[in-house]
Amino acid sequence: MKKSKTAIIIILLIIILSVFFFFFPLNEITKNLPIVKVFYRNTVLEITSPNGKALVKIDGKEYGNTPANITDLVAGKYQIELRRESSSENFYKPHVFNIELTKNSTSRINIEIGPGDTLHGFLLFYTQDNTLGTNKGKLTLTSNAQNTKVYIDDEYIGVTPITNHILNTGEYTIKMEAEGYESLEFPVVISKGFVLNVKGYQFPIPVSFDIN
Repeated sequence: MKKSKTAIIIILLIIILSVFFFFFPLNEITKNLPIVKVFYRNTVLEITSPNGKALVKIDGKEYGNTPANITDLVAGKYQIELRRESSSENFYKPHVFNIELTKNSTSRINIEIGPGDTLHGFLLFYTQDNTLGTNKGKLTLTSNAQNTKVYIDDEYIGVTPITNHILNTGEYTIKMEAEGYESLEFPVVISKGFVLNVKGYQFPIPVSFDIN
């Protein structure tokens, strides 16, 4: 009888622990323990905003103004809010970006904020991909403008969206061009075993009218 009760208790404990770790993965629990947490703080988030300063909030917590170099975040998904400073209240609206931080990587947001919904710049972050071969990485790229032409080191590779484009590891220059929008050019690094995710934002070119 005692053996039956013991077996039932063990089975119930296994079920309870299985359900608990299904909803609360062990990795998520351990990386938030005070002693262990320091070993997970190996991600970097760089945020810049050319031609102006912007207040940075991450998941609702203020991190000062741009430029910001944040190194105390653990790997995971975050919501970044940028609000450009202005002497006129509410002249610039806040903009929210969702980004995933992967351990041993540096993510970047370089965004110029204009009036209304206008943005110019890029957001990039890495996600792991263990299916890649030696010295290979991938590039996934989207844009706020439709059918944006994409060039890597001046070589045309297609129009957005670009998905899982395989490249050798190393440094490259990406150029994005779309009709009616300002072009965008910036350096990137393709890393072994990672997908580099890039979102480009381009200012619309102002329309001018000739008045005779």
